[in-house]
Amino acid sequence: MNKKRYLSMLLCMALILVGLLSGCGSKTADPDDGNKVTPSVSGKDDLEFMEISISHWNGDSAFSSDDEVLKTIKEKFNVDFVSQNITWDDHTQKLQLWASTDSLADISAAYIRDTTQMYSWARDGVIRSLPSDLSAYPNLQKYMEENTKENCMVDGECYVIPKNVYLSQEETVMERVILYRWDLAQQAGITKEPANWDEFREMLLAIMKADPEGKNIGGMTAPSMGYLGYPMLCYSVPNACDDRWEKWNDTYVPAYFGGENLGDNVLATWNLMRDMYTEGTIDPDLPISTLELAQNKFLNGQAAALCVTSSIAATPSFGMDSSWKELYGNPMMDDCKILNLMPGANGETYYWSTSYSAAESIFSSHVDDKKMERILMIYDYLLSDEGIMLSKFGVEGESYEIVDGKLVADIDARNEKYPSTLALANVVSWVLPLPNGYENDAGYDDWYDEWVPSYIEQAKACKMPEYEPRCKSAFVQSGSTLVISPSDDGLRIMTGTKPVEEMWKEILEEYKQDGLEDTIQKVNDALK
Repeated sequence: MNKKRYLSMLLCMALILVGLLSGCGSKTADPDDGNKVTPSVSGKDDLEFMEISISHWNGDSAFSSDDEVLKTIKEKFNVDFVSQNITWDDHTQKLQLWASTDSLADISAAYIRDTTQMYSWARDGVIRSLPSDLSAYPNLQKYMEENTKENCMVDGECYVIPKNVYLSQEETVMERVILYRWDLAQQAGITKEPANWDEFREMLLAIMKADPEGKNIGGMTAPSMGYLGYPMLCYSVPNACDDRWEKWNDTYVPAYFGGENLGDNVLATWNLMRDMYTEGTIDPDLPISTLELAQNKFLNGQAAALCVTSSIAATPSFGMDSSWKELYGNPMMDDCKILNLMPGANGETYYWSTSYSAAESIFSSHVDDKKMERILMIYDYLLSDEGIMLSKFGVEGESYEIVDGKLVADIDARNEKYPSTLALANVVSWVLPLPNGYENDAGYDDWYDEWVPSYIEQAKACKMPEYEPRCKSAFVQSGSTLVISPSDDGLRIMTGTKPVEEMWKEILEEYKQDGLEDTIQKVNDALK
C-alpha cells in the first residue's frame, strides 16, 4: 500500500534553494522498501500518535513504568511502547515462535547475525531493511558507519542495527583475562613475571611443586574449554577466535584451517594444550568444570591461575574481590596479577580480536515506512548527547551529577527512580562514547579500571593477520551445514592419548567428510 509522506518546512526550503521544489510534498513508497524512508518532522505537534511494540530484555518492567525518562521520550515522539516480553532464558525460542507465526514485535532484540536466520528472515519477508541513506539521522548514520556492516547485510541491504559491547576493536581483549597467583609464585622462587608460554608453564609448575599453602594446588583452571579457546587459539591461529577467513595458496579458508596445508597452523596450539594438560598446568578437571567450580578452586587456593571473562574477574556482582578479602584479608590484586599477552608460536603477539558488537535490533516487516521513520528518529535521539545521558543515567541532579567536569553516576538510584533505563540504556547499544569526554563506568572493580588501559595498549601494539570479512557472510549464505567446533576439537585432542598430529588428521578428515572442502569452494566462488 502506498503511504503519503510529509516533509518539514525546513526541508522544503532547502530543496527550493537547490531547485528541487517538486520533491517537497507528498511522496509514495512501498512499505517494504526500506530504502525510501525519510524523516518527516521533529516535534510532537507534527507527529501523529502511534504505538511501537518492542521485545527487549527487562522490557516488561521498563516500558510499564511511568518514570520521567520514559515520559520524556514518549512525549517527544508522541508514541507509546508496548512490551512483548522476552527474558535471557527464552528470547531465542520466543523470537522463533513469533517469526513463524508472523507476530514479531516492531522492534526486537536478537542474536541472529552470522547465522542463516538473518538471511532466511530477510528473504522470506519476516524482517525489513533499513534505508540505504541514513543522512537524515546523523547520529545513527555515524554509528552505523563506525560499525562493520558486512554481517548486517543481506543482498545489498542492511537489516540490523548492531549493539556494541566495546568502543573499539582492541577493547575486545577484555573478553578474557588470566589471573594468576603472583604471591605464591614469589614464595616458590619466581622473581620475574612470565613473558611467554614456556615461562608461564614454568611458573605454574614451580607453584604446584612448592605448594606454599599446603592445599595441593593445581595449574590453570577455567569454567569450560570455551574460555581457554581464545588465549590458546591466539598461540597459532588468532583469527579463528572470531571465525574469520584468511587467504592461503590463493584460496580463502577458515583461519582455523589456515596453513600451507589445510589445518597446519593450529597444530602448534594443540601441542601446547596437550603438553600443559599432561603436565598438570591445565586443570585435569577442566572437562567437567563449571563457573562455580573454577571460581572456587582459584579463590580457595586450589588453582594457581584462572581464565575467565573480565566481567567475572572484576564485576562486583560476581564477588571475586569481596570473596578474596573475606578469605585472605586483603584485595585480590594485592596477591594476583593478570597475564600479559603472550607471543605465539611464530614469535608474534596476538590478541583475541572478536566482534565488538553483540546482539542487534531487528524490525518486523509489518513496520511500514511511517513507523520506520519514527523508530529511526527515536534511535537517532538515543544516540545524541542528550539521549545518551537521559537513557543511560537518568535525570541530572537526581541520579547523576557533573562534578568538576566529570560524570558522577549513581546507577542504583537510576534503576530505582527510572526503571525504564534498564531497557532504554541498551535499546541501541550496550555501550556508547559519552559526550564531553565523560568516561563510561563499566561497573568493574577499581583495580580493573586502573589496569585495563595497559591491556588495551598491548592489543593495539599487535599486528593481526589479514582476513577477508566478506567470507563470513558468504559462508552463512552458502547453505553449508558445516559446524566448526574448536572447543570440542581442543578438548578431544588435549585429553587424548594418541599423538596430537594423528588425532588432528582424523578430525580434519571428519571435517572434509562433513563438507569442508565443498564449503570452501562455495565461499570462494561467491567472492569472485
